[in-house]
Amino acid sequence: MEKIIWHSILDQYFDDTTMSLHIKENNKIVRKKGEPGNWKPYVDTVVMTKEMFKDLVAKIYEEVEARDDGFLEIDRKLSKVLQLWPYRIVLVYPPLSDGSEMTIVKPIKKLDIEDYKLDAETFDLLKNKSKGILVSWAPGSGKTTFAQALIEVYHKDNAIIKTIESPRDLMLSDDIVQYSFTYGTHDEVRDILLLSRPDYTVYDEVRNTSDFELYKDLRLTGIWLVGVIHATRPVDSIQRFLWTIEMGIIPQVIDTVIYIDKGKIGEVYQLALTVKVPEWMESDDLARPVIIVTSFLSKQVEYEIYTFGEQTIVMPLAGEWAKVQSKGKNMVSEYAKQTINQKLQKLLPCDFLLRVKWASLDLYIPEYYKWRIIGKAGATINDLEKTVGLSINVKSFADLPILDVQTQMSNAAKNTRIDIAFPAGYEEKEIVVIIWDDLLRTRTDAHASLVIKDKNMVKQIQKKWYLLVDADKL
Repeated sequence: MEKIIWHSILDQYFDDTTMSLHIKENNKIVRKKGEPGNWKPYVDTVVMTKEMFKDLVAKIYEEVEARDDGFLEIDRKLSKVLQLWPYRIVLVYPPLSDGSEMTIVKPIKKLDIEDYKLDAETFDLLKNKSKGILVSWAPGSGKTTFAQALIEVYHKDNAIIKTIESPRDLMLSDDIVQYSFTYGTHDEVRDILLLSRPDYTVYDEVRNTSDFELYKDLRLTGIWLVGVIHATRPVDSIQRFLWTIEMGIIPQVIDTVIYIDKGKIGEVYQLALTVKVPEWMESDDLARPVIIVTSFLSKQVEYEIYTFGEQTIVMPLAGEWAKVQSKGKNMVSEYAKQTINQKLQKLLPCDFLLRVKWASLDLYIPEYYKWRIIGKAGATINDLEKTVGLSINVKSFADLPILDVQTQMSNAAKNTRIDIAFPAGYEEKEIVVIIWDDLLRTRTDAHASLVIKDKNMVKQIQKKWYLLVDADKL
C-alpha cells in the first residue's frame, strides 16, 4: 500500500482521508472523507463564491495544458471531464445544472494485490486461469483500485497490457498504454487492439451496449480481459450482459466475477455451461443449456441461468430465495404463469385459470372454448407447450378444485346485490368465484362476507350457478 502524493493546485483541498470534493458556486464545499464503503460528508465553513469558482477552474485548465499528465477527456458544451493525475474533475454548467458545479475525485491510496490478503488458490485463479474477469459493485466501492492492483500482477511478468478508459484515471507505469473513447470510436479501439495483440486488456468501465459488444469481441478473439462494471450484486453484472449477447456464449466471454465490498473481495463467482434439467424441474424432457454460477470461495452453486419460454431466468439456489423454494413456492411456476397468461390473453376471448406443477400445467377454461386452445390436430396447444417449456392439460371450469366451506347466500337490495357469508377465519381473504363462464377475483370484507354488486353477475347467479374455487390449490 502506498500513499498517493502529487503536486497540484488541487492539493490544498485534499488530505490523506479525503476521497472527493463536491463544489457548487455560492455554496459551501462538501468533502467525502473515509474509505470505500465507509465515509462521511464534511461541510466547509467557507462559501465558494462564483468568482472563486471561476478562478479555480481557470487554474485547473492552465495546469492541464502545462503538464504531460493532464488531459481534457470529455469536452461538451455544458459539461467537461478533465484528468489531472491523479485528480478527475467533472464540470457541469447551466442550464444542464441549476448552477455551475464541480466534482473532484482522488484515490486515497494505491493498493498492491498483497493488501487484499488472497489465499493461494484465489491468487492463482486470477493470475493464471481466469481469462474474462468482471470486477463489480457500486460506485466508490474500490473496483478500479482492485483492477489497478491486478494490472500490477500482470505487469510484473512483463506482459503487454493496454487499458480502455473514459476518462483515463488509472495510475499505471509509463509502458502501459491507455486508450480513451474521447479520441477514438469503439470500432477504432477494437481494430487497434486486435492488430496490436496485447496479453491483457483492462476495460474501465463497461457501461453501454457498445461496451458489452466490444468486450465480447475482444474475449472471443482470445484476449484476456478485466472489465469494471457497476452492479449491486455479483449476479447483476452477468445479467447486464444477458441483454446484449447470446446466453450460450456468456461463459466464454465471462468466466469469473469478483464482487468488491468496501474495498475488499466479498465474493468470487465462476461460470460454466452445461446441459441439464434445471433445479425445481423434474422431467428429463426439460433438459436445456444451463449456466452454472458457483462461488469459488464456498464451492457452492449459487445460481442457474437458462431460457424458459421467451424469458431468461436467473434462478437463485442458495440464500433466502432457496429457502422459499424449499417451502414449496415454485418460482419457475411463477415465470410460467406470467408467460402463458400473456399468450392466452391474446388467444382466448374468455376467462381462464392456471395451475402450474413442476413439469406441466393445468389450464381451466369454459368447456366450449377447449377447441380454440387445442387447435386442429393439437397444433395450437403444441406451439404453446414449446413456448413455455411445459406440457399443458386443458380442462374445463367444472374440473377446478372446489372450496369446501359452508356459505350462506342472501339476495338484497331488490336483486341488485348478492351477499355470500363465509365462516370465521375467512375475513379479508382472497376468493375466486366462477359464475357460469365469468371469472371473479375478489376479497371478503372484515366480516367474512363477499359482496357482489355487478348486475350481470347477480343475474347469472340467480339464473344459473356459481362455484367457489380453492385458490390455494392453484
